[in-house]
Amino acid sequence: MGFAATLWEWYGQGEYRRVLAACEAFPALEFLAMSADEQRETIPDCPACEAWSMAMLPLNDTLIACDSALPDEVRGGLHRIWQLCNGLTEDSFHCGDRLIFDHQDWQPIRDSATDLLGLMEHPEISPFLNDLTVDCHNEVNGYVAAKPERS
Repeated sequence: MGFAATLWEWYGQGEYRRVLAACEAFPALEFLAMSADEQRETIPDCPACEAWSMAMLPLNDTLIACDSALPDEVRGGLHRIWQLCNGLTEDSFHCGDRLIFDHQDWQPIRDSATDLLGLMEHPEISPFLNDLTVDCHNEVNGYVAAKPERS
């Protein structure tokens, strides 16, 4: 069973926290897969701080929320990227330097993120990602969507 089927299975079983964590990994992986120039253009302020909070921490959150339920290849890919991110040197990951993404240490992260997006069937999930994320966020946080009144 592919990852898209796993995600929909979790959704059907009401595993909204798990689905939300997986959904939040997609934009993180998209960022990590970008070229250095694209990453620089995406980050408005401190590249290291922004990359950590918007791209790296969501991957760890996904591992925590979904770890044993993830398909082996996806879990392994997330662990690999998390290890690569944590292994960035001071030269390749420090505050205030807009050129950190040009460092060679970022290329294995880009390659792994690109591969993992494929394993996670990003093209199949992408059309539903926003709605799925909002719906699961609302379920997890107890927000009730307005439902039409029946007559």
